[in-house]
Formats: sequence, C-alpha cells, structure tokens
Amino acid sequence: MRSVRLFLLLVVGLLAVLACGSGASSSTGGDVPGSGTPAGGVAPTVIHVRDFTLDPASVTATGGSISLAVTNDGPTIHNVTIRDGSGTIVGGTKDLQPGTSETLSMKLAPGSYVLFCSLPGHESLGIKGTLTVSP
Repeated sequence: MRSVRLFLLLVVGLLAVLACGSGASSSTGGDVPGSGTPAGGVAPTVIHVRDFTLDPASVTATGGSISLAVTNDGPTIHNVTIRDGSGTIVGGTKDLQPGTSETLSMKLAPGSYVLFCSLPGHESLGIKGTLTVSP
C-alpha cells in the first residue's frame, strides 16, 4: 500500500510540474519565426508591463526593425500596443495573462510611436511609453 501511495504522489507531482511549465508563452508578430533573435539580427528589447507602468518606458530602435520581448509581470491581463503619431494602431501583442510573454517583431518607418496597454483605462493609469525608430 505504501508503494502505491508513493507512486501516486510521484505521478501527481510530475503532472503538476508538466502543467505549470515555465508560465511563459512566446509568439511573434510580423514574419519572424521563433522568439529569439529575428532573421534581421535585431536582438529583442525586453519590456515588462505591470499595473501602472511599462519598464522601460522609453525604447529606441535603429534601421526600422523592432523586436520587443514583452512580459506581463502584473497581476491582471495587459498587452503592449504601438500607435503612430496620427493615432493609427500599427502593431501589438495579444492580451497577455499574468506571467506570460510574447515577442513582437516588425518593421516600422522612422519616427516616434506610443507604446501602451490598449485595455480600457490602462493607458490613462500610466501603462504607456515611447518608441523611437531611427533610420
């Protein structure tokens, strides 16, 4: 009987470890496969989104290729969306559950962009920043 309990305990423990995994998911925007360094050689800039903040709040990219490795470190759902100077949404992550990640890679024209969480009220509460793309 003791061996059956030990076996069951091991099975339950293994299933728990497999179910939890790392808690992170990874996908890409644009045409870049995988979540590592994109084909263009741009290493991702790591961004942490939390309640009331983006860290870092200011991001720069050169050559038009951007890669943002976004992790939701907050206790609620967040995303990172990119808006150009005219107010047009040009890209963004999906809504990320707490503890999950996504890498967004795309090409953007040189200029200034707003990074923000597009969920209602989140930008006005401080989840915003800037993205500057230079030639």
